Amino acid sequence: MATTPSNRLKLTPSNSPFLHRLSRSPIRAHGRPTADSRLSLKRVVGTTCCSPTGFDTVYSSFAYIAGGAVVVVDVQGEHYSQRFYRARPTAVPIFAVLPVTHAPSTPNTTPKANDSRNRVAAGSRDSFYGSLDLSESPSSKTWTSRERIKAATCLALSRDGRYLAVGETGYGPRVLIFSLQDASSDVPLVSISEHTFGVKAVAWSEDTKFLASLGTANDGFLFLWRIDPRTGAAKLFQQNRCTANIKGMFWVGSSLITFGVRHIKVWRAEEEAAVSPTKSTRFAGDGSFPTASAAPKPLSGRNIVLGSMLEAAFSCAVAIDDSRAIICSDAGDVCLLDDTDKQMKFVRVLGLGFHANCVSVRNELVHIGGKDGHFTTLSVKALLKSDPDALVKSARSERDAGLFAMGFLAENLVTIDSKRSIDIWNPEHVPLGEPADKRHVPIPGHGDPIAGIQPLAQPNIHGGAFFTWSGAGKVTIWQVDGMIRSSFDVPIEQVETGNESEPMNQLLVVKASQDGSFFVAGDRLGILRVIDPTTKHCLLETKAHASDCHDVGLYEEKSLLLLASCGRDRTVQLFHKSSTGSFEHFQTLEFAARVVQALIPSADRILTCSLDRTLQIHDVVTKDGEPDAIAAISGKVIPLKASPSSMTVTQDGKCAYLSLLDRSVSHIDLGAGRTVGSFKCTDESGGDPVVLDSLIYSQSFTSDLTFLLAVSNTDKSVRMYDAQSGCFLDREWGHTEAINGAILVGEDNMRKVVSVGCDGTIMIWALDLEPMSGSMSRDPSPEKSSSTSHRPPLRKVLSKAELAEFTRPTSSGGRRSPPRIQRRTSRLNLNTNMRTPQQQTSPTGGKTIAEDDGDRDTPLRRVSSHNRSESPPPVSPKNRMRIFRRPSLPALSTTPTATPPSGSLRVAARKKSSSSLRGGRDYGFGSLSMATEQTCRQLRAYRKKLGGSDPISGDVLAELDAELRLTAAALGERAIRARSRRETERDKDNTVSETVLSGLLDQYSELLVSKLGEKLRLRLSEEDLAGISGLGKAAPAPRNDVLDEKRPKTADGNASSRASSVTLNESREDVA
Repeated sequence: MATTPSNRLKLTPSNSPFLHRLSRSPIRAHGRPTADSRLSLKRVVGTTCCSPTGFDTVYSSFAYIAGGAVVVVDVQGEHYSQRFYRARPTAVPIFAVLPVTHAPSTPNTTPKANDSRNRVAAGSRDSFYGSLDLSESPSSKTWTSRERIKAATCLALSRDGRYLAVGETGYGPRVLIFSLQDASSDVPLVSISEHTFGVKAVAWSEDTKFLASLGTANDGFLFLWRIDPRTGAAKLFQQNRCTANIKGMFWVGSSLITFGVRHIKVWRAEEEAAVSPTKSTRFAGDGSFPTASAAPKPLSGRNIVLGSMLEAAFSCAVAIDDSRAIICSDAGDVCLLDDTDKQMKFVRVLGLGFHANCVSVRNELVHIGGKDGHFTTLSVKALLKSDPDALVKSARSERDAGLFAMGFLAENLVTIDSKRSIDIWNPEHVPLGEPADKRHVPIPGHGDPIAGIQPLAQPNIHGGAFFTWSGAGKVTIWQVDGMIRSSFDVPIEQVETGNESEPMNQLLVVKASQDGSFFVAGDRLGILRVIDPTTKHCLLETKAHASDCHDVGLYEEKSLLLLASCGRDRTVQLFHKSSTGSFEHFQTLEFAARVVQALIPSADRILTCSLDRTLQIHDVVTKDGEPDAIAAISGKVIPLKASPSSMTVTQDGKCAYLSLLDRSVSHIDLGAGRTVGSFKCTDESGGDPVVLDSLIYSQSFTSDLTFLLAVSNTDKSVRMYDAQSGCFLDREWGHTEAINGAILVGEDNMRKVVSVGCDGTIMIWALDLEPMSGSMSRDPSPEKSSSTSHRPPLRKVLSKAELAEFTRPTSSGGRRSPPRIQRRTSRLNLNTNMRTPQQQTSPTGGKTIAEDDGDRDTPLRRVSSHNRSESPPPVSPKNRMRIFRRPSLPALSTTPTATPPSGSLRVAARKKSSSSLRGGRDYGFGSLSMATEQTCRQLRAYRKKLGGSDPISGDVLAELDAELRLTAAALGERAIRARSRRETERDKDNTVSETVLSGLLDQYSELLVSKLGEKLRLRLSEEDLAGISGLGKAAPAPRNDVLDEKRPKTADGNASSRASSVTLNESREDVA
């Protein structure tokens, strides 16, 4: 059968007469080899054992369950060593298991209509190779998140110390068989996936030939597996139904006994008949293919008559020899089961008066541990005689810590109490009695569910690497190897509200200073405390929030200490350490939604993220000369795609990473205030995204790899992603309940990941950041490459603000557009107005009238094909009328010339208007003219706003006044520079075109003098005529020669302009 759960289309393999053909499992095709894992489990602290089924001993070793793993401890005197065994959900075992046919408990039993185990997919029985689960197809889907959550619930050590059997619960539970000959292993010998809902108990026979696995009451099946003594491969031997509420299972000789609520049953394992070696079938792991395989026989069982113990619930049992056993109930009844000569007898011997949790036998003494701290020793001989006076010793612990499990080694006694503490005692010592045993060896454990974990800066006064805390207020400081350094309690105030539905007050968050001199703690009532761990004195105790102080941010420098706490009341409280050494509150920040986390990456910045999908950046400012006057001013608000769940900042403080509830991680540039990128938190197959918590950013010391470490409570895993590309790096499982945090500890190549969970376990993982070598059976995740082709393309898009700082080149300098090429007109054109206009030379010299300055800077335009044809299209009457329309007012002082085409006039006018629009080329994007116009618009809008009633700060008005004064001064300086530049250009132009200007002045002066002289003669003539008429005699007419004598001559015989102007002035004086 497949080593992984099927997709449930076919719940049970078919009953084929042929052995199962080993198929190519998708897990084998997609699974990751153990050597390629970046995270490897190195140590487990704590246990999840709460019943004798999760604990077992053999020789000098004992094993207990811890989350999804099993810890095997080898004890040698006062020293011990630990090994860890677990299998990933995608682990491929060394030996496969044959498909199982689930037969009814007895031949005459009729299967129920709703028995899903007897339903087979249509057509699967017709296959020559038997059934083939769809999950075995290479194209089947990968494991989902719920399939990866598995917890180890029971275990058993073989009596010869060679094998370890582990039973799981969860989705698709397995029975795993490991070899104890190896060190810690992640690859099981056998993986059995026949149980549906969970495995309640597993038990090895005395000769290690059989392994019994019992499912939960919902599963309802008991399997008996035959184990190959050479390899450890398993094959189903017998099976049957067992639907009672079972508490445990153990072997007595060759009989298997199950006990539970009103239930004790003995199962007989029948030995196989001798078969010829030529017809014997070998195990599936050797690759054989026999011709037939008979269905396994049902396992026969018989119920024990309980008599007066019919209503009892049996909780623990132990075998005395091959035919007798002691069974205890939760009411304290001690009973004897005798199966001598196959005649089963069940007798109640005595009552203890307390709840019996565990029982063990050593040296003719029966040791029984109770729930409320009771411990009793009974005589085996008296019990066999049914003597009620079998009590030898009794004790009770003052701590009221009962025992969950107990077992004897060769030279020690091992106990697990109700506080999840594991202790190794002298075998003669009473565990719960006094005085204390000198040979007592405690194995550290947190005991209570762990609420969180935080690292300690190195060095610190405690000498620890990290610390954890529980909801009850216990803070424990740990070394990096998992040993307890010290511990202290934080006072938790309990308030009686009268409402039982409201949760009790508990510790939610704890942060430590850099040197560990004080700890900051916040509880569910919103009380914030600063505690000195050495003196247990509270340096600060205040009601910071209305409820749930769930995060604390701390920043320390030599002369500055900032503290920020966020709560459920949508506020962030800010504290600082004053110059007097006391903690003072200086500001409260209010938000529209609950704040998830508050970070203080530097002395001038505070980061907060809230459920309204925003990241807020606050600037920390102080007053000059007053270091204790501190305030936080809101700076930037960066929108997010979804609500955040965790946040971390890079080491340089320039970027931040936020995990969002949409199962993605966003990369934020804090300086630019925008999202740089994001990626989905998928697995190695690119699917099944999860939500990340406890986000940590770090970098490899030996390479340029930057990675994100986080935990996911979606599948109870610890994950790693590439911070730059977002590629999936690795993930591991081990915790069975919510993971409450993960940290990085250690330095250089000795870095480790420590994760904690609500199950009370601490898992320490070794971190390997070296590049992976060798081929991988699955498609590897994209990795960073140093080659240029694998790098991201360059991107540098300038914003409008950045482009505004640049100006376009003027026409006098830089590259100029080529001159426009005039199109040659066709000689066959019948349109009379398409003639080339006559070019007239302007007085400025050389430039023709048809030439336009705008044409020089206008780029060439593509001429359409119809314009390049030899015969242009005829002109419409409307255009002809427009072309030959006469101007209403003729131009003055112009010579009539050939009229240019109207199309050319319109083009020239449009070019002239476009060139003169907004200052021509000087008014481009980013130019000073555009900036000036924008400033004018803003000033006009500002003047309108000044008419309102909004208040204005005096500091802002002073700043505005200073800016306006500086702007006015800058405009004045620019005007002066422009005036001097124009004068310089004017002098240069005068020097260059002096000859041209002289000619022009001479021409215009001659014309002006001639007109003035003509007008003067007319005026003098009129005056003479008036004088003659007044005197009665005629006056002589003015002589032209006199006027000519008064007019000075120029170089060419004409009067000069200077002389003519003087004469004109004298004439005006005479006239006056």
